[in-house]
Amino acid sequence: MMRINKLTDYGIVVMTKIATMKSDKVHTAKEIAHRTKIPLPTVTRLLKTLSNEGLLISQRGSQGGYALCKSASKISVASIIESIEGPIALTECSTNECSCSYESSCSVELPWQKINNTIKSALEKITLNEMIQAKPNNEFVNLSMNYGEHN
Repeated sequence: MMRINKLTDYGIVVMTKIATMKSDKVHTAKEIAHRTKIPLPTVTRLLKTLSNEGLLISQRGSQGGYALCKSASKISVASIIESIEGPIALTECSTNECSCSYESSCSVELPWQKINNTIKSALEKITLNEMIQAKPNNEFVNLSMNYGEHN
């Protein structure tokens, strides 16, 4: 089974919760932890990471807190995942930095790169806005790997 780690899952939950809160004010880590039911130390760690990666703005001081750095329609799920886990790579050979000992004789490197690019592209098309919609629009992202080929 392929899955993102729990911290990344919590990061997406935190970002979607912030996106549903008033956008004209900043929100404290304590407030976000309370609303998401995620432990405060975890929320604090995520907020720092997401802020350092440019997805949140942080304001220090007694009136401080966090807010989205841009509209929820401009923040993709892929950008949240990458800010916490690094580049989206299903296998070691999905990136250009492969150091696998079988690389010189591997026949599946290119197909894995196509699969990885397809999944990354799908995640880039899903925004925070879509994550917070009350009713799903029943649209599925096309994961076709035909790349322009016609059957």
